[in-house]
Amino acid sequence: MIALPVPLLAISAQGSSLPRVEPGAPGATSEIDAAIERQAVCVGSTVASAGELGDVLYYRTSTDEHGDISVGYFAFFSEERPWGNNWLTWTVLPAIAVDLVYTHSLFLGPGVQRFAYGKGDVEGFRIVYRMAEDGRLTVEHGVADRGDHSEVRLERADLLSIEAERPTVYSRWWSHQLGGQGAGPGELVYRRCYGAGAIRPLPPDVALDFRLDRRAGPARVVPAAALLGQPAPTELASPRLAPPQLASPRKDEPPRGADDQGRALRPIVAL
Repeated sequence: MIALPVPLLAISAQGSSLPRVEPGAPGATSEIDAAIERQAVCVGSTVASAGELGDVLYYRTSTDEHGDISVGYFAFFSEERPWGNNWLTWTVLPAIAVDLVYTHSLFLGPGVQRFAYGKGDVEGFRIVYRMAEDGRLTVEHGVADRGDHSEVRLERADLLSIEAERPTVYSRWWSHQLGGQGAGPGELVYRRCYGAGAIRPLPPDVALDFRLDRRAGPARVVPAAALLGQPAPTELASPRLAPPQLASPRKDEPPRGADDQGRALRPIVAL
């Protein structure tokens, strides 16, 4: 009776499944970071589902040789459960069956998803931008997950179908994957937009706490070690010394174990 409330509290406290956001907006460290943090990005869904969407959208970025800026965004949901406006919920039993083993194991402890990936639910998406001469970002395309966890390319028209000024990614599934396509204005049941102060560089401690090196794949634009704030693997041990080279025989001198014709001599074994 005493131990029973412990796992219940651990899985029902929504606050523990979202990253803690320190007050105040950190200063941008570069022109690219400043442009990214000014560029509003929205997250929404065409279906109602369980889980509270976090207050901050964390990002990491990389720039390729062509000048394209890839920004990986991490959206945090408090939980991932099949309760909402979907067929799993309306048919009741399938939702209970999934919930028993996926998120809440027998409703008393963390399920498979929590054991495999960690607390909460983190969805990642990537938007590729070009920076104009005036410092503004132009959307090129994006990448996100479908409901089956396969990646889908989001064209510029997909990202700007809800609003022309603010790219929007959205889900069509209870499990929050953000690779939805084909929706228009007014079709989302919720939409949250992030702007200056709510789009922040990903801290390594948050990446480690939520194990972002093994989830939210479309947002990983840097190696896992860099994502976690770890140095790139290097050769720590001193290089091995090459074995000393033996003096090679002169061209006119046959090697040891050879006759004067240079042929190898085989030992004769007496039986």
